[in-house]
Amino acid sequence: MKTLLIALVLSLSACTSTPRADAVSKLPVKVYSLSGEIVGMDAATQVLTVKHSEIPGFMEAMTMGFPVKEKAEFEKLKPGLKIHADVNVQGDDFWLTKIAPQP
Repeated sequence: MKTLLIALVLSLSACTSTPRADAVSKLPVKVYSLSGEIVGMDAATQVLTVKHSEIPGFMEAMTMGFPVKEKAEFEKLKPGLKIHADVNVQGDDFWLTKIAPQP
């Protein structure tokens, strides 16, 4: 009985799942082009609310929040600014990079 219990514990300990972050980080990053206007900013979460045109191959035109991972990039922005940016998509995760003012 003791041997069976040890075998069961060893079998179960070998059945670990890969953490979600590791699984997502192995997915390819797709990049889409965004054009829009910043209509809001949340400094605590570094999320821009952007009213954007259609993002071909990704989503319709709408207003929604986009995280910005780089603090320095987020801090140079302000509401009312028209921008071009890259939308990076990896699994269910997405964020903006290469944010530049539109002329």
